[in-house]
Amino acid sequence: MSDSLRVAILSPYDFNYHGGVNSHVINLHHQLVDKGLHSKIIAPFSGDIPSAPDWLIPFGKSIPLKIGGSIARVSLSLKTYFQIQKFLSEHFFDIIHVHEPFGGAITLGAIHPKIQKDSVRVATFHSFEGSSMYRFLPDKFLRFFFNNLDGKIAVSDSAKNYINKFLESDYKIIPNGIDLTEEIIEDQFHLIDDKKINILFVGRFEKRKGLFFLIQAYLNLKQKYGNIRLLIAGGGELDRESQKILSSRNPVDIIFLGEVTELQKKNLFDKAHIFCAPSTGQESFGIVLLESMRSETCLVASNIEGYKNVVQHMNQGLLSDPKNVSSLQKNLEMLINNEKLRKQLGANGLKSVQKYDWNLVSRDVLSFYRELILERRI
Repeated sequence: MSDSLRVAILSPYDFNYHGGVNSHVINLHHQLVDKGLHSKIIAPFSGDIPSAPDWLIPFGKSIPLKIGGSIARVSLSLKTYFQIQKFLSEHFFDIIHVHEPFGGAITLGAIHPKIQKDSVRVATFHSFEGSSMYRFLPDKFLRFFFNNLDGKIAVSDSAKNYINKFLESDYKIIPNGIDLTEEIIEDQFHLIDDKKINILFVGRFEKRKGLFFLIQAYLNLKQKYGNIRLLIAGGGELDRESQKILSSRNPVDIIFLGEVTELQKKNLFDKAHIFCAPSTGQESFGIVLLESMRSETCLVASNIEGYKNVVQHMNQGLLSDPKNVSSLQKNLEMLINNEKLRKQLGANGLKSVQKYDWNLVSRDVLSFYRELILERRI
């Protein structure tokens, strides 16, 4: 079978903003192009249209919605819903691959039953407990679109189990990927190269990311260990609880770095001794854990469903009870005091992350495409 397949990859999320699903979509697109396929991404885009990359087909604007503790920027436009149907009717793609099919007007419109019946329609489900759309949308409405899918992918067992509660079916597990190619990164954080142990947090300042609990644990540990530092990279506004505790205690060696680029983030992971992901829930996978493992940085993560897909306790990292400062503090202290354990967990992580190489993950996706196309022809 020729690899010159035409693939449309659709995201419900605004491509003017960074996010896990959009990052997944971009990486999959580039991998498919590298393998000889003709791929385009279709998504909302609120930025300046001339500035959009040539691989993106911008489709309308987005509105911010608070979903599962996050701000999701999606299109709910009825006009866009019909426009995407018209576009896909006039432009043929062998594969129409939607991510989060019920996440907005674009992905929902793309799997309407009247869209090209010669196209194979695939959906990837990313979320875990964060979205309430399945709870309030009528079953008949969901099934009207869902039954038009030829293939379903879930990024983890957690994502599969969640969607399966509402739409029972066969789901192919194909995880998120990570780029494991080596890059020469200019050192932008040389000032933190000293004898202090760097504890790193990377994420949006949303309550579900659990930064509040990490700040408490760090401040408690700082009273005992003068050789530690907390690096915080991310955007948004700190919650009131975090602001209050920072103003009431002595926040020594806490550095807020703001939002960082992908290369800066890699640089930070390389310099960190411990990465901490204290999320409270609603995570289906945890790409940020892979980023830590890629840099051979040991990690402390919450013992939540999505993270357990990636990390086993005392293997690639340490798992703490979510929302539990004492549990988090205990694990951090264990690593602060045990350089040998830090190195062992980091080495285990680097070995484990190899199976998530985007080159391998994209091969699995392409193999699934081929399988579905052959099924259509039989």
